[in-house]
Amino acid sequence: MSKRSTGSSILTANRLSDGRAVFLDFEGAWNESIDVALVARTSQELTELEARGAFDSAQNLVVEPYLVEVRETDGCLVPVRQRERVRAGGPSILDDVPGYAAPETARAPLVERRADRVLEEAA
Repeated sequence: MSKRSTGSSILTANRLSDGRAVFLDFEGAWNESIDVALVARTSQELTELEARGAFDSAQNLVVEPYLVEVRETDGCLVPVRQRERVRAGGPSILDDVPGYAAPETARAPLVERRADRVLEEAA
């Protein structure tokens, strides 16, 4: 896994079946929408997310899981690094391609994504 962040982070990977960028959600599933990603805010939560990523990688569900530092802005998760914003939002050059439709995003209240609640339920 990657370097530890000091702020809020989410876990991302690529789904093995189709290569799409996915994010661990608050139900413990891998979702294509960053808006439902589980947010870790403490060192323990980060460790638990990394362990879940390693487990799912060993089960061949995802490849190369790693933590992404995010900011919570206007009720939405926004990755700090540009690379991760592109991964989350899809290609940045396809707006003028005929027939391209951006993926729909689900909006969930940030309170629902508290890592401590979900990780306790999963244990």
